[in-house]
Amino acid sequence: MSGPELSGPGDESKEIAVSENQPISWRSIVYGTPVISRDNERVGQVHEVLGDDADDIFHGLRVALAGGHRDVMIPVDAVTGMDADAVRIDLGRSEVEGLPAYDEEATYHLASVGWLRKHLGWQKDSRSDEEPG
Repeated sequence: MSGPELSGPGDESKEIAVSENQPISWRSIVYGTPVISRDNERVGQVHEVLGDDADDIFHGLRVALAGGHRDVMIPVDAVTGMDADAVRIDLGRSEVEGLPAYDEEATYHLASVGWLRKHLGWQKDSRSDEEPG
C-alpha cells in the first residue's frame, strides 16, 4: 500500500504567502513596534509588553510616547490590533497624551495582587510577595 508522494528531488517547492498585516500574538510584539492611534497617527512605540506569560494573559503595553518625553501604559482593552508592522489602539492622540505616566512601582505592586509584568530578567527572590500587615 502506497501513500501520496511528497515532494522529492526536482519538485518545485510551493511557498505560502503571508500578509505582513497578518495578526500576531501578544507574545510576538517586539520592542520598538509603532503604536498607531484610531486617528491613524503614530503616537509612540512599544517599550514593554505587560502580561502573565505562564497563564497567557495579556494586560497591556508600556509605550514611549512620540517625542520621547514619557512612557504610558496602554491597557489591553484599548488594543484593537497587532501585526508585525504596528499595534493599533482605540484611543486618539489627545487621549494617549492624557494618560498618566507609566509607574513601574505601581506595576510591581499590582503583581502582588495578580498582575504580572512580562520581563525576561525576572528571577525569583527569597522574599515573600505578600503585602505587609
